[in-house]
Amino acid sequence: MRLEIRSRFSELRWRRIRHLLGLFAPYVKENRALLITASAFGIGAMLMRLLRPWPLKVIFDVVLMPPAETSSAFLQRLAAIDERALIALACGALLAISLLWGLFSSRQAYLSAKAGQHVVFELRRRVYSHLLRLSLKFHRRRKRGDLLMRLTGDINLLRDMLIDSLLLGFGEILVLVAMVTVMAMMSWQLTLVSVLVLPVIALTALSFSLRIREAARRQRKKEGRVAAMVGEMLGSVHLIQAFGRERYQEKAFGRGNKKSLKAGLRTTRLEAAMNRTVEVVLAAGTAGVLWVGVLQVRSGALTPGDLLVFVSYLGSSYRPLRRLARISSRLSKAVVCGERVAEVLHSTPEIEEHPRAKRLRNVSGRIQFDRVSFSYESGGRALRRVSFEVEPGQFVGIVGPSGAGKSTLLALLLRLYDPQKGKIRLEGKDLRRYRVQSLRDHMSVVLQEPLLFGSTIRDNLSFGRPDADDASIERCARLADAYSFIRELPEGYDTSTAEAGASLSLGQRQRLSIARAFLHDSPILLLDEPTNGLDAASADAVEHALRRLMAERTTLMVAHQLASVRDADRILVLDRRRVIESGTHEELMSAAGWYRRHFRLQSRKAVGKGPKRPPKEEAIAEVVPMRVRGSSG
Repeated sequence: MRLEIRSRFSELRWRRIRHLLGLFAPYVKENRALLITASAFGIGAMLMRLLRPWPLKVIFDVVLMPPAETSSAFLQRLAAIDERALIALACGALLAISLLWGLFSSRQAYLSAKAGQHVVFELRRRVYSHLLRLSLKFHRRRKRGDLLMRLTGDINLLRDMLIDSLLLGFGEILVLVAMVTVMAMMSWQLTLVSVLVLPVIALTALSFSLRIREAARRQRKKEGRVAAMVGEMLGSVHLIQAFGRERYQEKAFGRGNKKSLKAGLRTTRLEAAMNRTVEVVLAAGTAGVLWVGVLQVRSGALTPGDLLVFVSYLGSSYRPLRRLARISSRLSKAVVCGERVAEVLHSTPEIEEHPRAKRLRNVSGRIQFDRVSFSYESGGRALRRVSFEVEPGQFVGIVGPSGAGKSTLLALLLRLYDPQKGKIRLEGKDLRRYRVQSLRDHMSVVLQEPLLFGSTIRDNLSFGRPDADDASIERCARLADAYSFIRELPEGYDTSTAEAGASLSLGQRQRLSIARAFLHDSPILLLDEPTNGLDAASADAVEHALRRLMAERTTLMVAHQLASVRDADRILVLDRRRVIESGTHEELMSAAGWYRRHFRLQSRKAVGKGPKRPPKEEAIAEVVPMRVRGSSG
């Protein structure tokens, strides 16, 4: 039963390896010239290893122990040479063999490493490109740190399987076959004794490699979680410090790091146990060969030099066996990394282009939502049978309570998601009939949280239009009221945002986002609460820039502050995942609905002196339950 289970495990293992090799074979083929050259140098190194013991045989059998009359004719001819010349010849041959072996092996190592680096380069580029095109649903399900681990560490370890392990494994097998062949020609009895250990080593490597692979899979999973924790910490360090939760985060990280440590130590223990077992088996094989070999030397079947060459070959042939056992361990870990990388590559983008999708041209900005329904994977429905139309050049405000689906409307229009039901039309045609890139080229986005990349101000402004000249960049910066503070930066437009980010206010960064949208110059503008979180002065500056940006563009603005959409041509009120009100500000104020109620509430807060402290009794009633809930911890 155990043998049957092991056989199934082995078959499944090699099936996985073949699948991964088939998946990554194109990258290996691109570097086949390097690999072939490296293999040629490897064969040269192998031949030098085969020749290495023979000069020693000459010294032992001719110089130290002159050949008997029954010795071979070759030894008799060597004995006729001057002894000093023969020693010099043997030493020179040994030196030449060592020099050639070093040359061949170093070139093989360099070329194989070069091929491996090229494979990693191409594979990482493909994974990175694939991640950019996977839908937001995929990225919501995954931790950034784990994806980063797959993109960097897993691909580097995968190189061990694709290049190092396979190329070295092929070379070691070739060396092993050649040496066993020469050994069999010298003494089949000793060769038979020496190869008896091969089945034991093969079973040992197979047994341990299965356990090492499972341990490596758990280790990589734990390391992925640790990387995810680091990514979350770096993205929210300001919040952690603001709440004084450094000790809590340290303890949480310590627990995760300890689990990763235990998983790594288990893998290391298994590898050490495998190496120890292999060494014991090889020592037993060497002892058996020496025992039989000495008996054959005494009987005259072998010369001492023959036994020396045979033992040298035996050590050299056992070295490939040790390396093959280690390669089996590395291969098991590399298979796990390969599966993690393949999982990303096999994830298909949920936003697919129609086979006959066309480029979008001559956009006026007419948008139609026709009974659109959409829900996230968590199960909560974000939109339910939403229908409305936007005329070219209109300014449409989208308001409503949190979670009503306001930002989802913009995401659907950008085709970051596709609706499960209904259709979204642009210029009268379904969005899915247009090429995704062409569609997004005609839309500009200004988000609530302005995103700046770790590059220069110039690169950030021209992100949507990389071919923009300096004059266009400066003109758009002036239109967004960003020119004055950019000019005051140490290097102006060439200032790194990574360095200037701390000195730029939220309003300044938002005006850079607006300048980027100006430069993109698309007919449709999507604004997602662009003034939220700004002080009055910054919000006023941003609103002035937005008014210029919105001119003659079809604009959809998601807003929390209702006053920012007061001048909209049309206002949509979303609640309970559907449109409950629609009209102008005046129409909605006369309708006595959600919009009027919340507009008046926000107006009263705006003219007040800030939030009032509740009466003492109410404050106690609010705080005590929180303390009771928190006291259990």
